[in-house]
Amino acid sequence: MPNEETGRLVTVKTKFHREAVRPGGINRSGANMSADRSIAALRAEVDSQIAGAVAPLVALLRNWGEGDAVKGCEWAALTRDLAGLAGRHLLTEVAMHCFDCLDAVVIDGAEMRVEEAACYADALVFAEQDMCRGCDLQPYAPLLGDLDKLTSRVIGRATPAAVAEAR
Repeated sequence: MPNEETGRLVTVKTKFHREAVRPGGINRSGANMSADRSIAALRAEVDSQIAGAVAPLVALLRNWGEGDAVKGCEWAALTRDLAGLAGRHLLTEVAMHCFDCLDAVVIDGAEMRVEEAACYADALVFAEQDMCRGCDLQPYAPLLGDLDKLTSRVIGRATPAAVAEAR
């Protein structure tokens, strides 16, 4: 094709290109390292907040008294939500059962005995050891099954008048 014009190359320099090649600019590996440090700091902060919610919750359950059940509900909900965010699935499940039980005590007037509260405290301490970061909860099925039965038993003690009033 003899009548075609030859193309010409044009160099385009973007802001990213200027920042990347200037002295003191950051390269890709430096950006990745910075991101890894930020994520590690965030993870440490979430883990600290989880510990800050679990410790008083366990203390409350070990010294069970119904007067503090409302605060226990808040700590259990915080633990459940933060553990889910951090990918700590076993702790999430245990905190969820604990919240359901405490919620039944607060809202429905269910009775939770001292021995039952101690079971939740022991389960929280075990789950807090962070042995299960993956999604495979199968090895912990007996524990979760027992907590489900215990939660159902406590919820079953709800007073009919409190349940009717809550609705």
